[in-house]
Amino acid sequence: MSGKRARYVVAYDIPDDKRRTKMARTLEGHGERVQYSVFECQLTEAQFERLWKALTKLMRAEEDSLRAYRLCGECARWVKTAGQARVVEDVPEVYIV
Repeated sequence: MSGKRARYVVAYDIPDDKRRTKMARTLEGHGERVQYSVFECQLTEAQFERLWKALTKLMRAEEDSLRAYRLCGECARWVKTAGQARVVEDVPEVYIV
């Protein structure tokens, strides 16, 4: 992997259980669930584009809602939480040789 990573917040609203489960499973492989239908992901732009393509293939545009926000470095540092919520930490890239 190469390229600078950014924090993306991905949220969805999908009424169909099967599609919603597929969406969640796809996102679980790329980020951390922070709310029921909200994930935070640390990805390069290329990784995000591949993820977005996979997610849009899973949804039905006439029924479902999918959105993503890219947070700049300053915005990502500003994330506030309360209660049981916690800030998703930057995870360094790992290379296994």
